[in-house]
Amino acid sequence: MGRSGIVAERREVPDFQRTWAVIALSGSLDDATVDQIEREIAQLHEGARLIVDVSELHFLDDYGVDVLVLLAHHMRRQGGLMALTDRRGAIHEALGRGGLADLLPLFTSVAEAMAALDLD
Repeated sequence: MGRSGIVAERREVPDFQRTWAVIALSGSLDDATVDQIEREIAQLHEGARLIVDVSELHFLDDYGVDVLVLLAHHMRRQGGLMALTDRRGAIHEALGRGGLADLLPLFTSVAEAMAALDLD
């Protein structure tokens, strides 16, 4: 039986750069938490999408809102987007007071946020 010619096929190498991240926060948003978030963001590729799940935060004070705003601005400077998820709806009021809906879109689930960020 004769051997047929073997044709090498070019395949694309998977992109291992991180273009999505979901960070779930719990407890309180303080300096230690911010450091963890910043380390996670540093690993993201330019133009990435970040979802921060704040469902398990005990509360969100002005410091926490400021941190989230700074993170969202950072993501936009990098060509990316950021959204928040809150299954319990506890932080809706804190964000609503500041008129931050455009900068920090809020969703009830990670799946909903991913779908919305994927459209942008």
